[in-house]
Amino acid sequence: MMKFNVLFRPQIFHKYNLVFNKTMFIRSTDKPNAESITRPNMSQPYTKFFVLDFEATCDNGAHLLKPQEIIEFPCILVELNTAKGGFEVVSIFHSYVKPIIHTVLTEYCTQLTGITQDHTNMGKEKSIIVTSGNWDIGNMFIEQCKLFPSTIKIPEFMCTWINIKKLFALTMGQYPLGIKSMLKTTNSKQFGNIHSGIDDCVNIITIMNQLSQRGCVFQATNKIISV
Repeated sequence: MMKFNVLFRPQIFHKYNLVFNKTMFIRSTDKPNAESITRPNMSQPYTKFFVLDFEATCDNGAHLLKPQEIIEFPCILVELNTAKGGFEVVSIFHSYVKPIIHTVLTEYCTQLTGITQDHTNMGKEKSIIVTSGNWDIGNMFIEQCKLFPSTIKIPEFMCTWINIKKLFALTMGQYPLGIKSMLKTTNSKQFGNIHSGIDDCVNIITIMNQLSQRGCVFQATNKIISV
């Protein structure tokens, strides 16, 4: 597996809190905010999207493995083609990461993720990370950085992201349980295996295309601010 520190510069880690953009917060899955549902004539605030889905060390049962460490780092860069109304893949980054604290993967972790023991610069264009839920950035990434407080600081471009579940709820009128339920609701075919990070990224892009066809505006839903 490749090491995790390729992306980061050695800087001091600061405390972070997860906050929610009030205009995007879903108060009711039955009646989402009418002003935020779909605005087909509104220009999109972002042109490029980094679709990300971490997988981490884990175990089954009541006593979950702590601390968790990222073991799969997949990211697919897509660009919105306004003429076609869909997303086109620009590039793919995919790396497995060797855990340092719990070095041996549990049998449950391997069965769930398919991962075995063997195993930038953003530019000037408007870009944003896309995840399914807030766990990847709002929880797992922050906890990973806390394991190495003297060497890792959360990059500024990873402090804001789109939780595709929220935009799905605003567009479709119901809050989804996860990737499977979003694919089913939009009559989309599942690619690969759920809980394979790179396969989940592909499935998220499929969902994004479905929402784009329904006039979804892909605006930020969540951010991290320093205390």
